[in-house]
Amino acid sequence: MPSLLVIDDEPLILDTIKLAFPAYDVTTCNSAQLGINAFLEATPDVVLCDIRLPEMSGMELFEKLHRIDPKIPIILMTGHGTAGTAIEAMQRGAFEYVLKPLDPDVLIPIVENATETSRMTRVPAVIPEDHSHEEPDDGTTDLLIGQCPAMQEVYRSIGRVARQDVTVLILGESGTGKEVIARAIYHYSSRSKGRFLAINCAAIPEQLLESELFGHEKGSFTGADHKRIGKFELCNDGTLLLDEIGDMTPLMQTKILRVLQDQTFERVGGIETVRTNTRLIAATNSDLKAAIEAKQFRSDLFYRLNVYSIHLPPLRERGDDIRLLTQHFLRRFARELDKQVTGIAPAAMDLLMRYQWPGNVRELQSVVKHALLEATSPVIVPAFLPDFLHAPTAMIATQEGIAQEPGFAQLTKQHLQSGSMDIHRELIGLAEREIFTEVLKYTDGNLTQAAKRLGITRTTLRARLEALGMSIERSATLEEKSSDSANDR
Repeated sequence: MPSLLVIDDEPLILDTIKLAFPAYDVTTCNSAQLGINAFLEATPDVVLCDIRLPEMSGMELFEKLHRIDPKIPIILMTGHGTAGTAIEAMQRGAFEYVLKPLDPDVLIPIVENATETSRMTRVPAVIPEDHSHEEPDDGTTDLLIGQCPAMQEVYRSIGRVARQDVTVLILGESGTGKEVIARAIYHYSSRSKGRFLAINCAAIPEQLLESELFGHEKGSFTGADHKRIGKFELCNDGTLLLDEIGDMTPLMQTKILRVLQDQTFERVGGIETVRTNTRLIAATNSDLKAAIEAKQFRSDLFYRLNVYSIHLPPLRERGDDIRLLTQHFLRRFARELDKQVTGIAPAAMDLLMRYQWPGNVRELQSVVKHALLEATSPVIVPAFLPDFLHAPTAMIATQEGIAQEPGFAQLTKQHLQSGSMDIHRELIGLAEREIFTEVLKYTDGNLTQAAKRLGITRTTLRARLEALGMSIERSATLEEKSSDSANDR
């Protein structure tokens, strides 16, 4: 249960907020000093603080709390006459301000957003030092789970780039965990004492996205009834994640390019040039190079973003990581749902291992939660898993790694139902996997002959096999080497 500290000397305000947040552990204080004491004792997720208090100004109280822990979002409550003070506090690090009388429809989403920001900033995403994943899973950290070669390379990439103050581009299919990687980079960086904010560029209309990123002046557009500080300003000396940046409109791409070039911008409707010192991490499931060719993404922005790139592999290519992730989510969600489930039956695990996971890690999380909610015993058995995992048309892979699909029309429907946002690339990958498997079988694993039959170069075939996570049996590899040696002679 998230915790909310409310500091206000009006009993009606305190009671109203308690009623508005039944899912929160709400602590109320009617004075600044009591608020400071509660802040030190309870370390809340979010603070709601009045700007006017009897013994201390809201600005003075904000600065005291912000010095104690700058990662805790502080939302200021203010009347119209003191809005200027609240804006000044936001420029110094406050999360947001709301006007009195309080409107629950306005307040609730702001507090929920602050709660998620607090979690992302204060709960680190870390790489287990020995990669054993046997560390206590008590919710105080988000562990990066995975031992496959591709994930080991991701860990090395985080280590290389985290402390270098450069822009990072994270690439990967929807649901592969790009936000967790961004948080890990933040956690291991020299900016870890600053703020971490994330925004999904695909989920917000252009005008609202511009306001979210750069802020706006009062009256700059319909509904702009007060001045707003944007994410780039709030994130000064911190780290900002722009998720799904490939979905940005051309106008927004131009504005982001300017920030990357000189770290300046103007608020919507404003003329004042605002400076920021924000580290930018971008993430996308789109093929940006293809988008550049289609004139949908600026090449100069791509080069600015692509100072250092990290590619996350899809779950279907991660092998035994599926088992590790399943066990990890089983422990975590069993605790959250208060379910006495301690293991998973081999038959159930086999179903999970054979499925192709078009929704990646996010889909696996949902499946594990579903199984726990269905569970009536301490062990997850096949009957507790969703029906689609049992269906004869389910996307599965045999031990030889050959995808057995019922046809691309059905596959497309399954991908749509899973919520995938990268269907084209996922289905092309599945088709290539089946084609390469059959051709390599026909040529007994000889890459040179397979490449000739496919009409591509041997180098291209090797690269595609590696990208798809496919390997050749040892006997085929030996035969290939023998053939290559004969060709060399």
